[in-house]
Amino acid sequence: MATHPAPLPLREFCPLYYLLNAIPAKVQKGFRSVLVYLTALDSNSDYLAIGSSIGMLYLYCRRVSQMNKYNIEGKCEAITAVKLLNCFDDLVAVGTASGRVAFFQLVSPLPGRNKQLRRFDVVGLHKSTITALAWSANGMKLFSGDDKGRVVYSSVDLDQGLCNPVVFFEEPSAIVQLEYSQKVLLVSSHQRSMLFYTQEQSHHQLGTKPRKSNGKFGACFQPALCKQSDLVVYAARPGLRLWRTDVRGRVGETHVLKPLFNQDIPQFELFPRSGFNGGYRPSERQLGIVSCFLKEGWVLSWNEYSVYVVDCTNQVIIGGLESSGDIVSVSCTENEIFILKGDRDILRISNCPEGLVHDGVEESEEVQEEQHPEEFSHVVEALEVAEDSEQQRASLGTMESCSSSVTSWQSAQGMFTTTEASTSELSSSRYSTITQEDFQQELVVKAIKLKKKGKRRRWMGYTGPGCGILSLVVTDRHIWCLDFKGGLFCSGLPNGSLSWQKFEENVHQVALSPSGSLLWKVEQKTMTAYACGKVTIKGKRHWYKALDDTAFLALGDDTAWIIRSNGDLYIQTGLCVDRPCARSVKVDCPCPMAQIAARGSVVWALSEQRGVFYREGLSSYCAEGEHWQYDTVSESQGLEPICIALGENNTVWAFDTSGNLWFRTGVTAKNPQGEDDHWWQVSITDYVVFDQGSLFQTLIQATQTVATATRAPVERVAERLRVAFLSQHSQCQPSLISVSTSGVWIASGRNEFHVAKGSLSGTFWKSIVPRGTASATKWAFVFSSAVPAKEGSFLWLGQSRKDLFCIWDKDLQMRPFTIQFPPDIEMVQLSACRDALWSLDHYGRVHIRTLSASCSTGMHWTLLDLSQLGHVKFLSLSCGSQNVWACDHNGMVYFRVGTQPLNPSMMLPAWICIEPPEQPAGLHLVKIQTSPNDSMLWALDNRGNVHVRVGITEEMPVGTAWEHIPGLQARQLVLSMRTAWVRLSNGEVARRYGITERNPAGDYWKKIPGLVSWLAVTPMDELWAVAPTSALNQRLTKTLQNNRSKNHGNVGSLSGEELEEEWEMI
Repeated sequence: MATHPAPLPLREFCPLYYLLNAIPAKVQKGFRSVLVYLTALDSNSDYLAIGSSIGMLYLYCRRVSQMNKYNIEGKCEAITAVKLLNCFDDLVAVGTASGRVAFFQLVSPLPGRNKQLRRFDVVGLHKSTITALAWSANGMKLFSGDDKGRVVYSSVDLDQGLCNPVVFFEEPSAIVQLEYSQKVLLVSSHQRSMLFYTQEQSHHQLGTKPRKSNGKFGACFQPALCKQSDLVVYAARPGLRLWRTDVRGRVGETHVLKPLFNQDIPQFELFPRSGFNGGYRPSERQLGIVSCFLKEGWVLSWNEYSVYVVDCTNQVIIGGLESSGDIVSVSCTENEIFILKGDRDILRISNCPEGLVHDGVEESEEVQEEQHPEEFSHVVEALEVAEDSEQQRASLGTMESCSSSVTSWQSAQGMFTTTEASTSELSSSRYSTITQEDFQQELVVKAIKLKKKGKRRRWMGYTGPGCGILSLVVTDRHIWCLDFKGGLFCSGLPNGSLSWQKFEENVHQVALSPSGSLLWKVEQKTMTAYACGKVTIKGKRHWYKALDDTAFLALGDDTAWIIRSNGDLYIQTGLCVDRPCARSVKVDCPCPMAQIAARGSVVWALSEQRGVFYREGLSSYCAEGEHWQYDTVSESQGLEPICIALGENNTVWAFDTSGNLWFRTGVTAKNPQGEDDHWWQVSITDYVVFDQGSLFQTLIQATQTVATATRAPVERVAERLRVAFLSQHSQCQPSLISVSTSGVWIASGRNEFHVAKGSLSGTFWKSIVPRGTASATKWAFVFSSAVPAKEGSFLWLGQSRKDLFCIWDKDLQMRPFTIQFPPDIEMVQLSACRDALWSLDHYGRVHIRTLSASCSTGMHWTLLDLSQLGHVKFLSLSCGSQNVWACDHNGMVYFRVGTQPLNPSMMLPAWICIEPPEQPAGLHLVKIQTSPNDSMLWALDNRGNVHVRVGITEEMPVGTAWEHIPGLQARQLVLSMRTAWVRLSNGEVARRYGITERNPAGDYWKKIPGLVSWLAVTPMDELWAVAPTSALNQRLTKTLQNNRSKNHGNVGSLSGEELEEEWEMI
């Protein structure tokens, strides 16, 4: 049985400098300067919303690390309340000091979502300060309360652009907190807490006893997926009491917390900061506004003097923060607490650093216990940390530098395992005590090698060199990293280990030629470019001044391209080791450039507006080239790169604003735009779940063992690195991609980078317009089947449930053939095999259309006799080459031999009932899918859980048992002859890897790029889909091999994917 590590304490890992620096401290109003105070706060996993005293809403997108600001037009007044909602469209509501309420429908990059920012106003009903806001889960109801006791209900219709507010009710005292769930509005005022049932238009007070004293006491619902009658409420009471009531206000339990507060309260450990006075004890401790937090039974309570987290189940105070009355607002996500304190200080309290999945180890171990880890054996071959790190740590004594500890990273998901370390010696000066000698200490960490049965794949973890990664350059022999503090580090290419050396300080940008013989830097303070006389890792170096006012530079084999601070572009030619810099010549450019990439005789550039350009006319005789061409491919595809790079095998690479990686091929001096008419997308963090006994769970345990064995303060070092670079955020253009003979290297901006040394598969979804249809035709569904007596597959597609078309995918003109349904029939599901097309209508009846080589689309429909089944009504069906499976509305599974209405002896084949998986009450199968060769059977239940039938053989076609596949909830499931694909609720697509005859459940899911609203797969694993725009799409792929192989393009089959991208996290 697995032993679970104790949960990490709630603490502040590092100040949110990146957030506070993005909000101005003062603004100019006419001739006077106005200070900006932060006045309200709300948070969720995607956004941080911060209200200000100048009426400006600052909205920080946590996914893309971008700050946006939204102004409420009219009089400049303080925002007093904000409320975020994450539903189909992201919404944020704000309330002001004068009683104005407005909300914004945010722009989403996802297809089919809102593309234009919209603001809605609720005016005229509130006459005083807004104190509380609450959304319904679907965003169609907004409730607002003010300090006079008035509550307003606003009915929202985003499709029609309407917002209709009405006064819901009025309380005699100020509103403190509002929450809405299951058609019940929970209202807390200074005098009482009430439950209002919006459908019944009635209300109940919480409890029967009045409060002994008035105050800001809140109440909240316990989060749960339940019906209205099962709702549970926590309500704060005077005298440190907490009620637990049902949805009718009846008190089920009273938690008397006063004895807990008579003891020493564990305080949240805060990051040291100047001018911060801790240890304040309020004159009278009280609960305040409440929320459920992190675990069942944990309640977060706050007022202007204190924040407490209480475990009501075990009667324990988890932690607290007490102040002198300057707490303005508090918000929490699943495992984070954000505290707005004073004029403009925001604290983040959590059990893990920002950006990491909390409790990752615990969750993975739970999966291992549920399943059967003995089926997958993984052996840790070697786990070795070099003695150098131990000697170094001993020599440094109590000093802790960035390079004197080991960080064990997990997988491409970005999780890492941390070890507990004493933090009593933390001080505000610990970062300034790192000296030059400390950085010169060399740290060597051996790789963790892991073996998996079957495929051989290696994932290795190393320490990063400094405080985050701003620029990454990989040459033929070395890796160069520039961190956010201006430290330039170098290491030889990893051959089992990395050995970092600090090369230079105060560097703003670095550039190297592909061979590594030329090296330039831009100095931080002066922005002057210098060329290195001779690139040596150790020993003295001589720098030659190359050019002033340099914003960005790139080095080719013998040229330097320099962007000046004013956007002008210059070139230096004829460079070599003995002549590292030369005279600068100005190059005309159509617009100010922000970034440039050079390799061989190819140059690409990125403008300040993220436009992509390439240079034509370059050759060995004309290093400058002739003119710039705008890349229309990037524009037509809507690509917004943040950095570009030229790589091996005539490729160009781009990293976009959403963190996606793209490439094009065939980029040469004669054809600088490349041979592709579109960009190919590559998955980086594509593993969506770590299943039992998988390679990744072994890595989790191994990295934890490394950290424990070396006693490395991983958590403290990670915190230190983040603070170091976030507090001195650079404005330099990031260079996060580098492609060399050793592979494709990607930096995330944090202190980690990934490398792919093997083959990579790129994806492009091509829009297909069948002959005779308009490009604007909206398709509703598509599915596939084998073709009788010839190669290829049939595509069956329709625009509604009343029409059907058939297309042979090998027909270059994609001519559709119309299939007539029986009159007055709507088909709710179709399934086809080589010799039959099965259809399920809206009455639950089954129609069969026989297919043959002479008539590949069939002649007529035959109604199948289902009298054997009685009153059973099918909900889903699927036919393979010889067998048919179905499930009914109760989740029962049925099996039938034969795809034709009658068997050869003219008898009606019998249906065999198969027991469904054992599941909790309320769960049952709703969709079933068999593979075209009858070798696999998979199913979905009504919550999207995936199940597989094991034990299917030719002798036992019905299988022996069901097995649950953990890790994701799917909306659609399709099978080829070899594997399973799923469409998730957000439109993402994932494939199951590792499926074999002995392992029908496979090993893990992996996402592919793209979003779809309907998915189909041919028997040979070619993907077709209906896009979110309702267009018909075909998935094309291109495989990039290593240097010794050629690139391969194909139409979505697994020939490239079976090679498995070999990403390493460094």
